[in-house]
Amino acid sequence: MAQQMSRREFLRWLALSGGVVLGGQALVGCGTPGAGSGGGSATSPAGSPAAGGAGRPLTFVWSPKATNNPVFDTARVGAMDKAKELGITVEWVGPAEADAQRQAQLLDDVINRGVDGIGLSCNDPDALKPTIDRAVDRGIPVITWDSDSPQSKRLTFYSQDNTKAAQKAAELFIQFMQDSPNKTYAILTGVPGAQNLEERIKAFRAVVDPAGFELVAIDPCYDDIQRGIEVVENRMAANPDLGGWFMAGAWPLFGDINAMPKLLANKGKTKIVAWDTLPAQLQLVKDGLVQALIGQKYYGWGYDAVGILYDIVVNKKQYPPFVDSGFDVVDSPQKADEFLKKWETNDWR
Repeated sequence: MAQQMSRREFLRWLALSGGVVLGGQALVGCGTPGAGSGGGSATSPAGSPAAGGAGRPLTFVWSPKATNNPVFDTARVGAMDKAKELGITVEWVGPAEADAQRQAQLLDDVINRGVDGIGLSCNDPDALKPTIDRAVDRGIPVITWDSDSPQSKRLTFYSQDNTKAAQKAAELFIQFMQDSPNKTYAILTGVPGAQNLEERIKAFRAVVDPAGFELVAIDPCYDDIQRGIEVVENRMAANPDLGGWFMAGAWPLFGDINAMPKLLANKGKTKIVAWDTLPAQLQLVKDGLVQALIGQKYYGWGYDAVGILYDIVVNKKQYPPFVDSGFDVVDSPQKADEFLKKWETNDWR
C-alpha cells in the first residue's frame, strides 16, 4: 500500500505552498502549491484593482472551518487565483482547528476593522449566525460556501447539493454491500451539528436504512485527523465484523493509514464510501481499501465563490439562495487514476 501523507508532512507542504498558520489565522500568498509565495494576501500586480474603502483595493476575507484540514487548501488556491485575476485582495482567516467560537471571534475582529465582503464555511450554523448578521447589518456582504448558516442574513450559499450527493453515496454503498454477509454500518462525522454534515447523514440514511442496513453508531471526530483515526479504530474494536463505513468527511484517510490496523485487517470486507477526493484517498481506492468517493468542488469554493461575491459587490448582481456546484464520483481504480492526474497538474478550471 502506498504511504499516506502524514499530518506533519501535509503542514510542511502547506507552508511550502505559501500558507503560514499564525495563532489560528492563515495568511497566504497568491501562488499555487510549490510556487514558494510569501505570506500576506493576494492582489494583482498589474491592472486596475476594484476599489474598496479609502481608495484601497477591494478586500474580501475567506474563512474555512479549519486551516489544518487539507480539503480547504485547494479552496485557498482557487481564491487566490481569482483574486489575482480580479485585482483584489483576499485574506485567508480561520481557526487552526475546527472551532465555531474561535471562527466567530476571528470574524468579529474582521468586521470591526472593516472589509468589503466575507465568504465562510460555517463550523456551526447557529454559532455563526450572529456574526454573519452583524457583518451584513454593518454593510459587509456575506456569502457561505461548503457549509451554510441558512437562517442567517447571508446572501447566497455555494456548494454541492448535499442531499443529491449523499443519495448517490448511498446508492454506491448499497451496490458495494450487496454481497456482504453483515449489513451493519457506522457513520463518521466531524463537528456535530454542522449543516453540511447533518444533511449528508440524513440523506444517506433515508436511502440505506429502508434497504435493510443497520446503523450501529454515528461517531464524531470534530474535524480532527488524529481523532478520526482513533474513532475508527475504536469502532472496529467494538464491531470487528462491521459491514461498512459511511464517512461524511474523510478525516482519518488523510492521516497514517497504518495507524488503523483493525480497519486494514478488514480490507475488502468492511466497505467504505467516503467524502472527498484528495490524493491520499484516491490511492486508497486504487489499493482496494475504499470502494467509492464523493468529491466536492474544492477549487470552486475559492475561485467560483470569490467571483460570486465580486459580482454581488461590484456588479450588483443578485444570486438565488443556493448555487449548486455539482459533485464528482470516483468508484473505480480507473477513475481514481483520472483524478490523481488532475492533482498532479493542479488544473481544476
